Amino acid sequence: MSKLDLTLVGVCGLYCGECEVYVAFSEGDLDKQEEIAESISRQFNTQVGPEQILCGGCHGPEELSFCAGCRIRPCATKRGYATCAECDEMDTCSILGAFLKAEMGKPVRRGLADIRELGLGVWLELKSGE
Repeated sequence: MSKLDLTLVGVCGLYCGECEVYVAFSEGDLDKQEEIAESISRQFNTQVGPEQILCGGCHGPEELSFCAGCRIRPCATKRGYATCAECDEMDTCSILGAFLKAEMGKPVRRGLADIRELGLGVWLELKSGE
């Protein structure tokens, strides 16, 4: 059995192949990176430059992590989990719970539920269209 490629697996249950930050960076789409940076800057009343719109995914290099302040990834990594779906505390986790209340909460909840139901390998195959 071959090792599962976690490149497009978000620890939180998001599929990186559907994330505009990951896609823009991996495709080298500078116009899209600039558009995302402007949107984030407006939405959060901060200054984000297009050079900050980079991501190698949760399981990629730390220096290419877009969500540098994410508390979910370090928690799962410390526990040895590929995703939060493996954790018995997922449904009561205060760290994940805060994210579930945010804008991305619905796809995160669905992704984790699907990973638990189908298994990570099947979920990833379905998401990637293989």
